[in-house]
Amino acid sequence: MGIIMQKKTALLFVNGEPPKDIPSNIKDYTYIACTDGAYHSYLFTSAIEPDFIIGDLDSIDSTRAIPSKTQIIHTPDQSKPDFEKALLFLNSKGVTSFTIYGASGGASDHFLGNLSIAMQYYHQFKMMFYDNYCHFFFADHHQIIHHVKNHIVSLMPLSTVTNLTITGFEYPLTDQKLVLGGHISLRNKAIDDKVEISFKNGDLLILIQNDFN
Repeated sequence: MGIIMQKKTALLFVNGEPPKDIPSNIKDYTYIACTDGAYHSYLFTSAIEPDFIIGDLDSIDSTRAIPSKTQIIHTPDQSKPDFEKALLFLNSKGVTSFTIYGASGGASDHFLGNLSIAMQYYHQFKMMFYDNYCHFFFADHHQIIHHVKNHIVSLMPLSTVTNLTITGFEYPLTDQKLVLGGHISLRNKAIDDKVEISFKNGDLLILIQNDFN
């Protein structure tokens, strides 16, 4: 009988808008990590003790105690942002699936930079992003999403998306092209509990609004 390899996962906090609700299922993750900016900005006030604090350490407050279990991973390379360095470090530990908080909100250029990094790596890693308003991720070319009835769903092309067809929405689309600076699909409403999205080419970001918005 072969050995079943357990997929390694990470809960990663980045220095954007602090999350109002910290995940309650932290025991489900192989590792918990944060960039040094995220730890300094908000995570140190929570009950979460990360396994790793990763970054160039320009944001660490030396007067604050670091949990004894936490390893400081100094990555001084200024050619990469701390978010990207955190992804690559955790991947070196075998992580291929990331749940990410704090990548949006705060400085707009940081958010756009984080999207650019995610666009580089989403074919290699599974990344799901959460903020205080929605969760978002890059779509597979054929994507079925469950449990979204009455949620607002936006589709944002970050490169030209071709032959897009969506079903289960208030405004379905058939064989459409989405492109920044042209036709995009924002604030559609899921009218079925299961929606289906398919397209041929391009990079498509899906944003699903939280229940309370």
